[in-house]
Amino acid sequence: MSAALQRASNLLTLSLGQVALNPAVTAALLYILTRSPDRVRGRIINRFAVLRDPKRFVQIVKALKWCLAFGIAGALNRQLNNAALNAGRWTSESKRWDWGREVAVVTGGCSGIGELMVKRLVGRGVRVAVLDIQALPPSLQGYAHIKFFACDITNPEQVYATAEKVTQTLGSPSILINNAGILSAHTILNTPDAYLRKIFDVNVLSNWYTAKAFLPAMTKANKGHIVTIASTASYIGVAGLADYTASKAAILSFHEALAQELKHHYKAPNVLTTSIHPNWVRTPLLAPVKAELVQRGSAIIEPSLVADTVAERVFGCTGGQVFLPSSIGKVSLLRGFPNWVQEHVRDGVSKTIYGSAAK
Repeated sequence: MSAALQRASNLLTLSLGQVALNPAVTAALLYILTRSPDRVRGRIINRFAVLRDPKRFVQIVKALKWCLAFGIAGALNRQLNNAALNAGRWTSESKRWDWGREVAVVTGGCSGIGELMVKRLVGRGVRVAVLDIQALPPSLQGYAHIKFFACDITNPEQVYATAEKVTQTLGSPSILINNAGILSAHTILNTPDAYLRKIFDVNVLSNWYTAKAFLPAMTKANKGHIVTIASTASYIGVAGLADYTASKAAILSFHEALAQELKHHYKAPNVLTTSIHPNWVRTPLLAPVKAELVQRGSAIIEPSLVADTVAERVFGCTGGQVFLPSSIGKVSLLRGFPNWVQEHVRDGVSKTIYGSAAK
């Protein structure tokens, strides 16, 4: 897709979502054109030539009715989605949370998006355990509510031992944010065996270890929130990132199964789960392909948006599945499209990665 077409698509999606399919907007317009006092309606119609044409007026009203219907259906669908991802609840569980007493664990919290999320949590009084192999950065030092635990999350024994230290130091965590992840572009045949094992250890298996370490206390209390930082790459495999996209597909599957087990096996529906699916995020990992993405008109989001979204879900006491930007959510439909459409989409992303990054 050309840069111009990509930008046009982004603009069209934004306009449809915020205006044409916004029930509040279409309902107000319909009321003005069909139900408002004659004097008000007459002034509006006389102001616009297109409305003075009876045939066009009928077409516009009909189009607004369809937009209103689709908008209401979309709003209802979002509510149903929210209830489905929150064990059938229609409201949040905010009354059960006291942020001054909650403990959060953030993996990879010493840099990037993880560091920003730690700051958001501490800002609301949450005590935070940062698990990382990097040293705690100066920006996170000096906070009474931040405790650093040097931990290689790819080593299960280290994770379990660290979990005991966290509980002894801060108390049982009620929030777990599996944020740590790595990425490097290369072809399948050029992927070093050691790196292949490392990326699955960091991006996938560490989630098993942290869940095994911290989930039992949550299920016992029937209270908690597990946040998985996934990716839109969970839904699409492309050249140059086979290991990364495979790991993100795996972590989505893990996350969905976890939610099912909490509901059916552990009978702990109040342990919330949220998966976050960012598209292109402005981080150092994006540097090799940034120029090509800008040229193609692809949306690049800021790390702060991801951190803000996670904080919004945690403090809103609701689970869910969030795409960033929201318009990219259509990528989840890709597998249901005809193969020629799937390949066209994958070709476009593959060319960006393959042409801009090291092979």
